[in-house]
Amino acid sequence: MKRVTICLLLLSLVVFSCKRKKRDMLIGTWHAVKLENPDMDSFFINSQAYIDTVGKGHDAATNMQLYGVANMDSMRIILQRQYDSTKALQMNSVTNTVFKFRKDSVVILSFNGAVDSSKWYFDSDGALILDQLNSGGGDKARLEIMALSDTALKLKFQENGSNSIVTFHPETPNP
Repeated sequence: MKRVTICLLLLSLVVFSCKRKKRDMLIGTWHAVKLENPDMDSFFINSQAYIDTVGKGHDAATNMQLYGVANMDSMRIILQRQYDSTKALQMNSVTNTVFKFRKDSVVILSFNGAVDSSKWYFDSDGALILDQLNSGGGDKARLEIMALSDTALKLKFQENGSNSIVTFHPETPNP
């Protein structure tokens, strides 16, 4: 019985010692791959629905009176191009976001080519705090860690009353 207890104790020590600390797991370079924002998603869904239906229930004279054009097919093409361009810019902005967490508690933040830096730490609730953002006039950002593993980092934050979740993947070294 003693041997079993000792073996279980040793096994549990090995398992717990292998578990990496959150801070150690965060160190490194993380590239954003996805943005989830219900308000923005709703805006894009409603915009696409508008583009798909605008002017379809009226004749040319009514469309001219309401929208200033009679050819709504051309209008929808123009609106669709603007929509697609806006959506592509948004996705490009996400995929060009990079966070590089350093061991000295500094994070280098790159947003679509604009670079900023900040001190980082965890508060008592385990949230990630970015303190003294240079471009934000010394403000703090509070990011809730939704998930952190070797393959993904999910950060939730609130901005202008809207919640967003950004998923990051770690930078993979070149072979």
